[in-house]
Amino acid sequence: MELITPGYGLIAWQASGFIYIAVWIYAIVNLVNSEFKDSQMKLIWALIIILTPFGPFLYLALSRRNKKRTFNPDFSKITKP
Repeated sequence: MELITPGYGLIAWQASGFIYIAVWIYAIVNLVNSEFKDSQMKLIWALIIILTPFGPFLYLALSRRNKKRTFNPDFSKITKP
């Protein structure tokens, strides 16, 4: 009867699976909403995320170097009192 009832090990595996799926979805959404310096980098990162099990973690750790910077403040318009 021990094989039929789920234990804490099964719950841990399911929780880690849900966390992995959440990170995978976050990486895909972040990839779609991002702009890269090179036009082909988005396709390369999409293939890495989809085809490798560690792809979402690689993308989240290493993709910042290849993204365009979108925050460019113009401090010349600020007047001094």
